Amino acid sequence: MAVEDREPEDPKPGFVTLKVNYSGICGSELSAFVGQNELRKPPSIMGHEFTGKVVKVGSDSDRYLLGKNVAVNPLVTCGKCRYCRTGNRQLCPERKLIGVDYPGGFEEYVNVPDYSCYEIVEKPEGSLAEPLATAFRAVFHAMPEIDDRALIIGAGTIGLLSTKLLETYGTVDRVVVDINDFRLEHALHWGATKVINNKKEKGIPKDFDVVIDAVGTQDTRMMAINSVARGGRIVFVGLHEPQAAVPINYMIRSEIETYGSFCYSDDNFRRSVDLINRGFLDINERWYDIRPLEKGEDSFNEELSPESRYSKIILKP
Repeated sequence: MAVEDREPEDPKPGFVTLKVNYSGICGSELSAFVGQNELRKPPSIMGHEFTGKVVKVGSDSDRYLLGKNVAVNPLVTCGKCRYCRTGNRQLCPERKLIGVDYPGGFEEYVNVPDYSCYEIVEKPEGSLAEPLATAFRAVFHAMPEIDDRALIIGAGTIGLLSTKLLETYGTVDRVVVDINDFRLEHALHWGATKVINNKKEKGIPKDFDVVIDAVGTQDTRMMAINSVARGGRIVFVGLHEPQAAVPINYMIRSEIETYGSFCYSDDNFRRSVDLINRGFLDINERWYDIRPLEKGEDSFNEELSPESRYSKIILKP
């Protein structure tokens, strides 16, 4: 990973240029950093969780955006298929992503489509609109009900945000599992009723109505299946490993409902921006840290460590 100087490009019609304020490191980018992500290949400029101020527009019709601080929905889609027309652009067959197929937010200036911009508060929490929307969709698929018991696997950003959302739905138990004690401590501030370090403690409670796997490995997917109640619901949102072997006959006979949850609909993203603007993520606890872009490589290595003190590191160009 290296920092380079280059001239910013002018935005094309329908695009705007942002001066990036904050850009968070995502777990999918950590897997790319170590060569374990099938979509992200070097060389690339990653970063898809970011906010910035609009400083230039490619079309006169977008001049109203100048000077506004915006969060960016990084999905770039065809706009014509049935998925795009129903607001489910995450399912577009031609879907591309800023930070993968286009230069992302780990740079000082970035060009994004005008339709990707949502006005948002000018503070670090604004860069969490994208992960909050991802958690929002995972919880939507989980269909939590009042009095449900929930297990959240992984105390990274998606796990923490899912925990907080599950609390608002009236779940009575929210157990968070991770191997990092610092992140588990953060989870207690985000609505967890109990935390478990599964590297130190043997045996995970069972019979949960809802399980969200925010990690995505063979082990965590099996943990989800072994922990959910008969007739319960599992949402797989973590993407760390592309394949997994699961006991499908057991799942059928137990009537376990499973959902894949990828990204977010346009409505999920809009609602997440609204929640942030209303202070939903204003937690008086230092669960993230802000670093200059030049500390990017060190920050990636730190986040990969099981002893990382933060659930999120946000880079500031």
